[in-house]
Amino acid sequence: MVLTEECSSNMSIFILALFILLPFVSYWVFQPVANIDVISFASEFIMAIAVLVCIFNLKNFRQSERSNNILFTGFSILLVALCVDALDELVIFPKVITIVIEDLFQIIGLLLIVFGIKLWLEKQEAQNNTLLRLATTDPLTGAYTRRYFIDKANEIMQSANPRFCILILDIDHFKKINDQHGHNIGDLALVEFCNLIQSNCRESDLFARWGGEEFIILLPHIATSSAHSKAESLRTQLEKTELHLSNAVFNMTVSIGIAEYSANVKKLETLIDVADKRLYQAKQQGRNQVVSSTN
Repeated sequence: MVLTEECSSNMSIFILALFILLPFVSYWVFQPVANIDVISFASEFIMAIAVLVCIFNLKNFRQSERSNNILFTGFSILLVALCVDALDELVIFPKVITIVIEDLFQIIGLLLIVFGIKLWLEKQEAQNNTLLRLATTDPLTGAYTRRYFIDKANEIMQSANPRFCILILDIDHFKKINDQHGHNIGDLALVEFCNLIQSNCRESDLFARWGGEEFIILLPHIATSSAHSKAESLRTQLEKTELHLSNAVFNMTVSIGIAEYSANVKKLETLIDVADKRLYQAKQQGRNQVVSSTN
C-alpha cells in the first residue's frame, strides 16, 4: 500500500491526536500508580516526542515510496510503544498491554525502522551510481566521456613509475555510413563498434569516446610493441565483422595511432598529440591500418 501525501498528512494528524489524548484516556480508564517515577516518565516521554518529530519530518526526506511507508509504519508503532511505556509510570496497565504493546511493539517498530533505513540507503546508492554513470559515460555508446578519460589518465601519469600507451581510433569514412544509411544506422554502428572494442579490453584498460567517430584507449602496463599487436587485432576483427543493422549490411574499418608514455612527457596533451599525428599518418597512408612510429 502506498501512502499518498494527503493520506500521510491525515495519518500524522491522527497520530498527534492519539499522542495527546492517550494520557487522558489511560488515566481515566486505568488505576493510577501510588508513586510516580518522574525521571523515568520524563525520559520515556521525551523519547516519544523525538519519535513524533521523526514522523512529521519524514516527508522532508527523499525516500522511495516503499521505504517511506515502512519508516512511517515503524515510527508509528514505536511511538505507541513508547507512549504506553511512559504511561506505565502513571497508571497500572494489564499484563497483556505491557507485553503486547510496550514490549512487542517496540521490537516490531525498531525492526521496521531498520529495514526502512536499509531500503533508503540502497535507493540512495542506486541513485548515486546512476548519477555517476551519467556523468562519466557517453549516453549512446557506454564508453567513458572525454572529461573522465582526461582526469583518469592524468591520475595515472602522476602515479609512481607510470607505463602505458595511448591509442586513438577513428572509424574510416564514417560520414559515408551516415549519408548512405542514415544517422540512426550510424548510431547503431557506433554502438556495435564500441561493443567490439570493449569486449576485447582488459578491466584495467580505459576506453572513451573522444568525439564523433573518434575514440581513445589507454592501455596500462604495456609497451609500444604489445600495444601495436593489440591495435592490429582490433583492426582485423572490425574489418572482418559484417554488421547487420536493420536493412543495412556493411563492414567498417578503423585507423589507429599509438603513442607510448615516456618520462620526458610532462603533459597528457603532448602524448595525445603524438598519437593523433600517427592517426593522421595512418589515414594519409590509405586508412585501415595501425601506426605506432612517426616516419
